[in-house]
Amino acid sequence: MKKIVVACGSGIATSTAVEAKVKDLLDNNGLSGQYTITKCAIGEALSKCADADLLVATTAAPAGISCPYVSGVPFLTTIGKAAAEQQILEALKK
Repeated sequence: MKKIVVACGSGIATSTAVEAKVKDLLDNNGLSGQYTITKCAIGEALSKCADADLLVATTAAPAGISCPYVSGVPFLTTIGKAAAEQQILEALKK
């Protein structure tokens, strides 16, 4: 089971939008039931990512993050979305 952390400034607004789009991406690529997603504020990301496989955040990755990071901004703007989707899929193959 892969653990994904989705973070934004408050852990409420944009992380919810990104979470839905990441779920759609994973489910459409045959990964349904093979992952969990935890939402949080970026201030909590360091501790939440201690055992995570991936961080998707709408802010910069916090210093000291121990898992791969993918920017969630493309899921909000659609600019660079295909590349971000590919990064997520590649990170979860490891």
